[in-house]
Amino acid sequence: MSSPMLADPIRTLHTYPVSDGAVGMILACEERIHEFTKTPVWIKGVGNSIDRFFLGDRNLVSNEALKKAAKRAYDRANIHNPKNAFDVIEISDPYAYQLPMWLEGLGISEEGQGIQSIENKVNPSGGMLAGNPLMIGGLVRAAEAALQLQNKAGAHQVHGARTALAHGVMGPAGQFHSVLVLGLE
Repeated sequence: MSSPMLADPIRTLHTYPVSDGAVGMILACEERIHEFTKTPVWIKGVGNSIDRFFLGDRNLVSNEALKKAAKRAYDRANIHNPKNAFDVIEISDPYAYQLPMWLEGLGISEEGQGIQSIENKVNPSGGMLAGNPLMIGGLVRAAEAALQLQNKAGAHQVHGARTALAHGVMGPAGQFHSVLVLGLE
């Protein structure tokens, strides 16, 4: 709270640090996956949605695009209750206020209760506030979720993780969202 003010009420330490980095993932068909790993992680569902570009044309706290992306991913993964479906949740949170907002949009928390759902299974990696470049933040979330499922997340491992959600966001004030459901089987 004592870090410099950027735009009231957001302070310097409420935002992701400017950083450099890279991430890569190998996507392979089921027939060839064992050429690359002994611990495959399966994509169970994917959803994307984009909202209107101009900020004045949309409600900035509605989570409309995120709700649509999540519904698509959940439908494809056959998830009916996202509150109980995941062992690990990696959320793109370039600004601290977004984490509870995105949890609500994903259906993990009730509207207005997002902050109360933050547990050890949400961003065990530290999320983007721990220092991921903005442009690859969503892919880093997917990589972190995959590492959790492979039991390779080191000191921040969530033991027994079998299902994960990875979230990516881009564009002004959360314009574009991607949701990825991952599992071990």
